[in-house]
Amino acid sequence: MNLPSYISSDFPIGKLEKLQLNKRFPAQEINELFVDAQTLGNLMVYFDAEDEVRVLGAAEEHLLPERVEVQGSRLVIEAKNFKRFLQQGQAEKIRIEVHVPVHTRLDVHFGAGVLMLAGGEGDVHVSGAVGEISGYSSAQNITIKLRAGDVTLSNIRGQAVINMNLGSISLDWAELNGDENVEAKCDFGSIDLHLPPAVAVVEDQGGLFLRKTVDVPFSTHIHAQVGFGGLDTLPATGAGKPKHMTA
Repeated sequence: MNLPSYISSDFPIGKLEKLQLNKRFPAQEINELFVDAQTLGNLMVYFDAEDEVRVLGAAEEHLLPERVEVQGSRLVIEAKNFKRFLQQGQAEKIRIEVHVPVHTRLDVHFGAGVLMLAGGEGDVHVSGAVGEISGYSSAQNITIKLRAGDVTLSNIRGQAVINMNLGSISLDWAELNGDENVEAKCDFGSIDLHLPPAVAVVEDQGGLFLRKTVDVPFSTHIHAQVGFGGLDTLPATGAGKPKHMTA
């Protein structure tokens, strides 16, 4: 598995220190990962499980997920820990590492945190209040809604809708294969589209919004819109390191 350098250095696979959460389930039973966390911390999802799904965690006891179990074909992780966070505070990072099969769908909801994706082909649905979403996915359907923070994704394929109220969106393609249909919107902040050479971009700066569209006939369509802020098209760079990795 070819992982970006920030993943392999900051989240070496299976090497979390002071492991306090270590649960394993048969991989053939699971086709969806459902996460509902008030304080998510740093969640790294690897799509490399074959026989065994693993959930590993290192954090202070009061901030660990209180529920990690399989319901039917769904792996459920719940952390209703915001009240405990306010009462007892936080001295260490929350780090959770999940290994699921490549086809696993994601349904992730959080109040604050960092979500990193390393592969996967199942649909991705993420909604959060404040945080960061980064990495790469081969999913054919991606939906992301974030109130404030950063989204940094590489080589999106298929359908994707990304909505941000306040923050930045950075999307990077080493190449376009004709399957991309992407809508990215940021109300206040910035969007950067990192594109391969010789890709035509149509700009529209009329009215209150900045818009840019990449439209290759009969194939790729990428549309970006910013209400107030910056909107740039730049050369493709590949995956970069997330700006925040602290929650």
